[in-house]
Amino acid sequence: MTSSTAEEYDVIVLGAGPTGENVADRTVAAGLRTVIVESELVGGECSYWACMPSKALLRPVAALNDARAVGGAREAVDGGRLDAAAVLARRNSFTSNWKDDGQVQWLRDTGIELVRGHGRLAGVRTVTVEAEDGTERVLTARHAVAVCTGSRPVLPPDITGLAGAHPWTNREATD
Repeated sequence: MTSSTAEEYDVIVLGAGPTGENVADRTVAAGLRTVIVESELVGGECSYWACMPSKALLRPVAALNDARAVGGAREAVDGGRLDAAAVLARRNSFTSNWKDDGQVQWLRDTGIELVRGHGRLAGVRTVTVEAEDGTERVLTARHAVAVCTGSRPVLPPDITGLAGAHPWTNREATD
């Protein structure tokens, strides 16, 4: 199913991670009508699959090890084990259980419009966005398109056997 509508903005931002959010915030503050296009969660990789959840998973281990290194505290935790379910629940709370409602509300409150879907450059200051249901929207920018799409993990191709070992990326490690 492909239906298409055209919409015009001053600035289109591809990607709602920290960089995209900052670009959109500054352009709206300057009085420009701005839209962010995001295919996943507003907040980006760091908030949901990298920085935040990895730190939430590592901190209980570090805290337990630190306590074991200090006399007086060591005795309280000696032989103690981490509660895996509690550690995972803590991680989930740091990621808002992989819901971006709070970030979406911030966009609204700031005056930044959001279009969900996969955006791709389709011409000069033109972006086509395909939604999950297959519908397409054509967005045009009077001033600029900011490409703030972040990065993806890449496995080095020259390490023999690495791909076959199915190593984890940040997505698997924090999921």
